[in-house]
Amino acid sequence: MSNDKDERDEQSGDEAASEQAPATGAGSEPGDTPPAGEPDPPPGPIVEPVTPNRSKKGPRIAALVVLLILIAGGVTSYVLTREAADQEDEPSLTTVAAPETGAVAGEDFGAAQAGDCLTWDEGDVSDLTLVECSEEHRFEVAAAIDLAQFPGREFGPDAEFPNELRFAELRTHVCEPAVATYLGERFDPRGKFSVNLINPGEAGWNAGERTIRCGVQNVGTTGQVFAVRGHAADQDQSVTWEPGVCIGIDHDIPTDPVDCADPHAFEVVGVVNLADEFGDNYPSTEDQDRFLDERCRQLAAEYLGAPERLDELRLTAFWDTRPLSSWLAGSRTVNCAVGAQVDGAGFATIIGSAREEITINGRPPGEIDAPGDDNPPADAEPSPGN
Repeated sequence: MSNDKDERDEQSGDEAASEQAPATGAGSEPGDTPPAGEPDPPPGPIVEPVTPNRSKKGPRIAALVVLLILIAGGVTSYVLTREAADQEDEPSLTTVAAPETGAVAGEDFGAAQAGDCLTWDEGDVSDLTLVECSEEHRFEVAAAIDLAQFPGREFGPDAEFPNELRFAELRTHVCEPAVATYLGERFDPRGKFSVNLINPGEAGWNAGERTIRCGVQNVGTTGQVFAVRGHAADQDQSVTWEPGVCIGIDHDIPTDPVDCADPHAFEVVGVVNLADEFGDNYPSTEDQDRFLDERCRQLAAEYLGAPERLDELRLTAFWDTRPLSSWLAGSRTVNCAVGAQVDGAGFATIIGSAREEITINGRPPGEIDAPGDDNPPADAEPSPGN
């Protein structure tokens, strides 16, 4: 189920994902792009948008791995498929787009130090406040970096407010090392946390504030910042969702959680802790697949009410796996989900909860051939799990 161009496709997808994402305007929703000709956003502390180049391993269909190369600002992702294989992925401290803010640098921003947590409710982050990390928050500070201590005049008393590109460079060259020092081996390069920074905004800058806050936050594929509880180092950083959550879809690509009445790619039926089966010993991808094939089918049957419901609904059991780099950071949990694959690598569009009535690409399940109904060519490879 692979072809000779898969490896080249994966490389080209990574290159596409490393391009600069469009900025979002102050007060805009994550992923929005300001219309051409509109004025610059108002000054304030800025949660910088990011250039994403992080791959996340998505749900598996039989022996296929779906790799989501995430593009910031709501731009469609690329999907690549290849046969299942053990791969050691290189750790990288990167993230996807986060929204800018329109707030004025205040006491809480100025007081935040390593280990502190910040949160906000307003779309422009104008109500940024310090909270206990045990409470819901949207940013954990890894370091407070005083740019005035840098050599030269670039960040001196009379320096102009840096542009977006310069802050992006600071995020890469200053914040990524700061987060690596702060979290050490507890950072999962394929997990839910990614690196970002908050700057004081132009008003704060002009008032003499030169300190930025480097840290981590949980950002979805559309740029939405999700609230979390607890310090990043103290939790499993796997990207998982509660059973019953449906994950949206954009051009056959999974996105962020949505109402199951809305178009979505798959529905989570359970979360599995691999440590319950394998302990602390890292299981190969093949071992994870063998275990999760049975376990996720079992959870799907329990969630849907009967084992035969998968076939009746023309759905397939999905799961994701954990690479070694994630395992070493302490990530052990994976999703089990149900969905339908379109020809190739993407997901079909489902509307409705699998516990009730659904349509798949606009058709009721009864009008869709069951998996395996078509007779494959004599030389076709089998599709395990169907």
